Amino acid sequence: MATTLPEPGPANVEDHAALSHWFLEHAHRELANGNRIQASEKVWGAVAHALKAVGEKRGWFHSHHQNVKDIGGHLASEFERPDFLTIVNEAENMHNNFYSNEVEEDEIQQALSNAELLVADLDELRETPPRPFTIQNRTGQRRLGRLLEIEPKDFQNELPIGSHSPVGFSRHPEGSS
Repeated sequence: MATTLPEPGPANVEDHAALSHWFLEHAHRELANGNRIQASEKVWGAVAHALKAVGEKRGWFHSHHQNVKDIGGHLASEFERPDFLTIVNEAENMHNNFYSNEVEEDEIQQALSNAELLVADLDELRETPPRPFTIQNRTGQRRLGRLLEIEPKDFQNELPIGSHSPVGFSRHPEGSS
């Protein structure tokens, strides 16, 4: 069954999730038609919107490319799933391929398969309450600062290393909007 494209306008959690699935469907279609460039970009779109859905649910800033990657990095850390970040980076490479046309079809197919696995995991994770989280290092501190829209000069004061949150630093107590 084809996923319906959400109406234009500000996207909510469900819109981002639907867009993620829409992009997966279109990535398959583009790849089947031999359009590696469009398939590559749609792999990135699928992963980005799945991450944005989680970010929206948690009240995290997700309007910029870096924020999307930050969501992937934080979730990889919070859920002890380094594969999340590996797949996000692979999808970002597909986005870069949109501009460079350097990636072979078999690599795009592998990235698409991995993106499908990540989207499925994120669909499930989106309905899972955030886990308690402790900021372990400056990377995590900066990532959360960007997601929570804290000024970089204030990261040290507002999110010191060792800070702990029972809701994964979600702006919503149950991780939902």
